[in-house]
Amino acid sequence: MQLKPSFRLTIILLLFGLTYLAIHLSQAVRDVPILKPLSQFPTQIGEWKVVSSKTLSQPTIDMLGVNDYIEYNYASGNGTVVNLYVSYFSSIGVTGGYHSPRNCLPGGGWGIAELSTVRLQPQSAPSSIINSMIIQNGADRQITLYWFQNRGRIIYSEYWDKIYTVLDALFKQRRDGSFIRIMAPTREENIRETEELVKKFAEDVMVTLQDYLPGKEI
Repeated sequence: MQLKPSFRLTIILLLFGLTYLAIHLSQAVRDVPILKPLSQFPTQIGEWKVVSSKTLSQPTIDMLGVNDYIEYNYASGNGTVVNLYVSYFSSIGVTGGYHSPRNCLPGGGWGIAELSTVRLQPQSAPSSIINSMIIQNGADRQITLYWFQNRGRIIYSEYWDKIYTVLDALFKQRRDGSFIRIMAPTREENIRETEELVKKFAEDVMVTLQDYLPGKEI
């Protein structure tokens, strides 16, 4: 259901107010280190193997305020390539914060063609709902899955992510969190097939990240 502009504005103002309170009332918020460096993240996940990686420039790292990150390109046996980006922040809003793909990815001829959610069902973790976005540029398409994996939660809603961040800052003295994005090129006739491959990869990534990201308890 589409939110009315006035209601959306009310939510945004409420979030800003809660964020302000969290920052000024929770002076004891802790910097929570990552459990293991993301540089140790597996270069092979199932049939997927890393074929290349990307390093962010120092000005970009400083701008994002990210404490740890990886950006790997994995290829499967059938030639499908996915781009995995994981960023970790020890204290969101202090060291840095997320940039929404809805705002960052469109550009250079690319636009959002479809925005929805999908359910992941990892074998060794509870099912979770994440974001699914298809961007297009002419005949080219890219499938993008993304979510927030924060303090033991899998969150797809940017609004709820902010609300939980404020509540955890107030009651747990924590604002650590991570953002995960997976992208894969595709063609219009192969969109659903590619999406299923990317969903399976995302399920494996989600489970693997549990060994790296701080959970509900620290």
